[in-house]
Amino acid sequence: MPTLKITLATQHQAERCVMCGLCLPHCPTYNKTQNEAESPRGRISLILGLAREQLQADDKLRSHLDNCLLCRACEVVCPSGVEFGTLMDGARHALAQDRPRSEQRIPLDRLATDKQRQRRDAKLLWLADKTGLRALGRGLGLTRALGLARFEQLAPEMRRPHDWQTYYPARGETRGEVALFIGCFSDMFDQATLDDSISLLTACGYGVHVPATQTCCGALHQHSGDSASARQLAQQNLDAFGALQLDAVISTATGCGAYLRDYEHIIGKALPVCDINSFLSQIEWPDNLRMRPLNKRVAVHEPCSQRNVLKQADAPYVLLNRIPQLDLVSLPGNSQCCGAAGSYMIEHPAMADRLRQDKTDALARLSPDLLVSSNIGCALHIAAGARAAGLRLEVVHPVTLLARQIAL
Repeated sequence: MPTLKITLATQHQAERCVMCGLCLPHCPTYNKTQNEAESPRGRISLILGLAREQLQADDKLRSHLDNCLLCRACEVVCPSGVEFGTLMDGARHALAQDRPRSEQRIPLDRLATDKQRQRRDAKLLWLADKTGLRALGRGLGLTRALGLARFEQLAPEMRRPHDWQTYYPARGETRGEVALFIGCFSDMFDQATLDDSISLLTACGYGVHVPATQTCCGALHQHSGDSASARQLAQQNLDAFGALQLDAVISTATGCGAYLRDYEHIIGKALPVCDINSFLSQIEWPDNLRMRPLNKRVAVHEPCSQRNVLKQADAPYVLLNRIPQLDLVSLPGNSQCCGAAGSYMIEHPAMADRLRQDKTDALARLSPDLLVSSNIGCALHIAAGARAAGLRLEVVHPVTLLARQIAL
């Protein structure tokens, strides 16, 4: 078995680790397994073993590296400043050079970049929901027989998909121009959040551009080792947004926003990216835009990308405090990953569901009226867990809750 070539940059990043172990209690996979090889320190040791040609990339080693969720909670507490996300991307890129991607990964990556197929599949799912065929297929075991059971569990009840205008003018006085990044799976599964974001942005005086040539941010590809495709997608998005005069490119999914922000490091060009929660909490709102009171208990889920990468965990709280009488509470265990982690919830269902169980248990104890989450993957994953646990709980994006309460 040939020894893989780990780049010097990846090796140097790994060598910054002093093996202190402060990261261990913050690592989701280590907490569940108590296996050192499933910890950041253990994974760094494996990467160094590859780099120094002391280890070979056998199935066991690959599994330990592939099991990482890239939640990056370890980065927050690392005294040596190891950039663990960059390190893991580099290692996975090396591992991907001599072995094809998983059977689940290839169609997922293709779906993420194929807008026509996304729209077709979304319409089919909507029709299946509307006609009852989806429930029938589930009941007869057809989705399981076709290998679609996991996908069907995660897919929400679909709204009829629609196309986007290239521009939505500001209502009232124009205060600026922004563009909306619609992504891949947000466009497919969560057009409500995108619609509500446009409504709020235009109501606050911002014209909203939606370039038709934008595509998947590339995070799914980058984190699976397909760096070349990730760079191509990044360039396509830079071309789509770069011709516009913008105050910001708005992202509604924190996972996408975290990766979009890294474009400058990936291909040397930056986008003025801002998460929708942060943008709406920082701008001045028109005086006539008021919120109706809402006497409900709302739990806030903080995605890892929001806490550990963007470092904007407070933004949804600031934004939702605009709603009078709202009882806003943090979901217990927010410092631990829910298990969604992009495609992880599909490729590693057993561990993803173990991590999600902690969230559904916390929700059962807390008994909120609503849960808000700012990342599409987390929202789908937790909502599926709530349904499986028999919890009557709606999971929405903060901007959807805000849009519902606008006093017209």
